[in-house]
Amino acid sequence: MSVKTGLTFPALRGVQGDRVMYHLLVENSVLNNFFTVNMDPPDERSQRQLDPRHAHDIARYLVENPSDYCLGAIIYAVDRDCYFEPTGQEESLGLLTIPLGTNLRSLDGQHRRKGLNEAIEEDPKLSQDHTAIVVYVEPDVSKRRQMFSDMNATPKVVAKALNVRFDSRDPFARAAQRLAADHPFLKGVVELESSRVAAGSDKWYTLGSVWESLKRLQVGPTGRVRNAAQYSEDAIYERGVQLFGTLAEARPEFTRARNGTSVDALRSRSILFSSTTLRALAGAFWIRLREDGSDRSLLSYARALERIDFSPAARLWSETGFISPGKTTPNARNQEVLAATAAVAEALRIKT
Repeated sequence: MSVKTGLTFPALRGVQGDRVMYHLLVENSVLNNFFTVNMDPPDERSQRQLDPRHAHDIARYLVENPSDYCLGAIIYAVDRDCYFEPTGQEESLGLLTIPLGTNLRSLDGQHRRKGLNEAIEEDPKLSQDHTAIVVYVEPDVSKRRQMFSDMNATPKVVAKALNVRFDSRDPFARAAQRLAADHPFLKGVVELESSRVAAGSDKWYTLGSVWESLKRLQVGPTGRVRNAAQYSEDAIYERGVQLFGTLAEARPEFTRARNGTSVDALRSRSILFSSTTLRALAGAFWIRLREDGSDRSLLSYARALERIDFSPAARLWSETGFISPGKTTPNARNQEVLAATAAVAEALRIKT
């Protein structure tokens, strides 16, 4: 890297519209020294405010997965033309020199940049890895802001079910995948990619809701898992086997669905086919195990579960706000879900 006229990097030059752009592959030690976390003064900021918690989450991800992490490109804009010298026969491949005094303005990736900075402090070996950098030449702050707006105008959020299906690191995701594939209760009735079950579908739950339920069954009604790596996939799976085995044992609605009754018709009469209800049930079983002993089998609650009225008009759901007047589907707001969870846990109590 030359310091005579500026910072020089191997680069790939290209054009998007009227703008020149460069792709760089920068060693993280260089990135840490010369590409600061947030270089924009307030009156020239062209992206969202930095959220330290989000950056810290990225740092934890990097530190916990140093051999197989994946970090996307970080995007900057420069406020002046840079010097590009082609090398060899390929005109787009060469050396880019960013003149000293050039302002680098962050457009996308400030949380990755901050997270990487934190991670290197904890694990210096990460400084030897590389990060992709995209640099646009754009001196106009209003145009940089438009670039940020354009880049974020049409993002498509990946469905939770698809994230869970492809996640091989999270033990809860792996357990959910196994249950959906081989548990008799779930086999063939789990939506594996979409975030919701479409009307007219023969699916009962999304893979994302199975994953959420396994977390509640393991850690409690909120489902907040601080460090998933500390949990055993087999233990999560075995408790999930009990949950879905108990549902199959206690509730005839599921047998009717297997025997050909329309799932849409069953949904109008029972909230058991709701993913929100599944999460509340899982949390309720966790409460019972906490109070009655974690070694108790969930099947011991089958008779109590059989007696609960899961019709939308049942008093239990209106009193907890889980079902609004005139509605047939549960409220997914945390307050109502937790109220219903506590009420179901009480209804599951085995009378002695």
